[in-house]
Amino acid sequence: MNHTVQSAAALAAPALLDADARSTEPTVHDRADLTLVPSASACLVWPWCAVTGDHEMHTSHDVTIEQPGGGTVLGARVMAEDGRDGGPGLAPFIGYCETDLTPDALRAEVTQVRAALPRLEALADIAKGIPPKLSTAQVLDDLDRFLTTNGDPKSTPFVDYVKEQVAESDDPTATAEDIAFTIAHHRARKSATVRQALTEFLTEHNITQIPANGPNGHVLTGPIYFRERDGRRFLVTPVGAAPAETLEYLRGAFTAQEQSTPEVSTWSITTESGATVSGYLPAWTEDDPSKTDLPDGKLHLRLSDVTHYQAFPGQPMVINTPFGIDGGRDIYEENVFCATITCSPHSPTPAHRVPTATITVVEDCVMEDLDPQGVTDVAAKLRAQADRLDQVAQQLADASTDWVANTEPTT
Repeated sequence: MNHTVQSAAALAAPALLDADARSTEPTVHDRADLTLVPSASACLVWPWCAVTGDHEMHTSHDVTIEQPGGGTVLGARVMAEDGRDGGPGLAPFIGYCETDLTPDALRAEVTQVRAALPRLEALADIAKGIPPKLSTAQVLDDLDRFLTTNGDPKSTPFVDYVKEQVAESDDPTATAEDIAFTIAHHRARKSATVRQALTEFLTEHNITQIPANGPNGHVLTGPIYFRERDGRRFLVTPVGAAPAETLEYLRGAFTAQEQSTPEVSTWSITTESGATVSGYLPAWTEDDPSKTDLPDGKLHLRLSDVTHYQAFPGQPMVINTPFGIDGGRDIYEENVFCATITCSPHSPTPAHRVPTATITVVEDCVMEDLDPQGVTDVAAKLRAQADRLDQVAQQLADASTDWVANTEPTT
């Protein structure tokens, strides 16, 4: 294997060429700086492992910086361990100096080392009495503050700011490299924040994320959120989906679907002894029959009274009825053709355990136990009768005109 330790300049140069590439999560092959030479005794578990023969602890070649006179300034290697007796092992991590780090933590350390390099080199200038240049570290600090307060680095003020800083620098190339790296670092921090927000949203709403990494996963070009009938929620994401776009989509899809599928409501009746009976509470009913601490002996009576009810007003009209005192005529205004929808889920009559309609023509004159088609038929007949009454009105007008024209007025 070839083990190449890159210089600081070589590490910084790629950032100038592609700042976005520095902010993405590299693959295992992207991270590898080692050329692997297969052999009969090479590790069959991890391609970066430099240990040969039978082994459970995997380590890569060391990346070290030796100091003059012996010793090591820093050292790092990738490590992993196989599980024993069926137990889980250790996933790859980085042994860095005297500490174990995750990949993201190592990148943070590299950022600090890279930021210290200009100051380290400036010490040589100070020792030789060379006046300090415009500090690229100062440019980085200014740029970091600008990114933090001004948001989107694609904005015109940001571009103008970068041009100004590069033009005023004594070392424009190095300044541009540092700026590119800072942009990548800022985006990486922002991406980590978005990933955390996405994870929290999934956890809060009990949403299972499923990556579309199967044989036909390439067909999916964008995330899909859906909810099963049993209430389980899922988010399917295509390979390489950006966390920011995924989170924005999920928030909108979740809100839209939750608003369109409200939770099912129920009523419940609980007795003094703790027995509970519950049932579906339709959205259209005007009353909730729920009750607590009901005497045990009255539960069956309470259930028989459970009736879901919605009333629809009729049309006010003056009517003459035989419902006056002592059977006399009574003239008064009454709402005619009122309607109600009722459902008594515990009724002894099976037909009343489902929603039915009742149309009250006038008091004590009703059409009841109507199903949807029955109500439709009544409405159709009333429309036909309304047309007939229009005809009656016209004929009455003609008859009145004819009568006036052909008879003498009466006194």
